[in-house]
Amino acid sequence: MKSTKLYIKRVDGKIIPFEYNYFIGISIYKKLLNFQEDIIPLHRSSQIGIYTFSNIISPFIPRSELFADNGLNIDKGYIIFRTLNEKLIDYLRLGILQDNKIRIKDTVFEVSRIEDIKPYNGDADELKFKSLSPILVRDYIRKKIYVNDEQNVAPNLKLVIENQLSKFFGINSSSVNFSDLTPRKKSIRISSNGKKESISTGFNLSGTITAQPDILKLLYYKGLGSKTSLGLGCWEVVK
Repeated sequence: MKSTKLYIKRVDGKIIPFEYNYFIGISIYKKLLNFQEDIIPLHRSSQIGIYTFSNIISPFIPRSELFADNGLNIDKGYIIFRTLNEKLIDYLRLGILQDNKIRIKDTVFEVSRIEDIKPYNGDADELKFKSLSPILVRDYIRKKIYVNDEQNVAPNLKLVIENQLSKFFGINSSSVNFSDLTPRKKSIRISSNGKKESISTGFNLSGTITAQPDILKLLYYKGLGSKTSLGLGCWEVVK
């Protein structure tokens, strides 16, 4: 389990769409193809996502300069990348050496530096947290539907996570709970083939998550919710 920061700077283009997560996800996936060929396929129905990443974090850009009429004006920042498999970081570095560009439609960023982040080794069973990228919450009963109502986020996210833990990790007695949850809707892109783009509703979340310490560590590196490898579900502990 490992986290790293990808520092990026814009080298071509200007405005990126508000729902840019999908395009970064495709760029990162292309850099991980060697991992997929050598170890395990990263995208198949029987394989849960083993990595997630944050939004572009640009702490030094004033909010008034960040938003344009039709998108975001980000010239530099960093992306936090987390994974359950440490080898994935080595393959990511290799992929970036081969091609250090991250393309978001007509705008191009270069990865200028990669920096490892101190590992999370917490032993708490309750954490205050906030999301670093929107969380996509599947309706647990209607599997093909995603939640778009704030009041349905906590119960469905709990059930989805517990099902993932049982189905993919063999953890059958786990209990994950959320409290004091503050959901804020955020449009996210979950597909784009040039002719048809699928925009759905995700949620930026803050609150408290409770589970066994080893479960919280797993969720920290895997991400919360669905389609985490598209840059969804990344979160951090709030001190």
